[in-house]
Amino acid sequence: MGACACGYTTDPDKNCNGTHNVVKAVKADLIAKLEAGGFDDAVLHLKNN
Repeated sequence: MGACACGYTTDPDKNCNGTHNVVKAVKADLIAKLEAGGFDDAVLHLKNN
């Protein structure tokens, strides 16, 4: 896949191994749960970082 551009790789040689897809899915799940719980500040932080 080549060199990692996102910085989330777990590969010791810093090659892309798809970890960004896991991070993206977990982040989306957290945002949905925080939105449902009314934690707007936390949602905004996650969306901007």
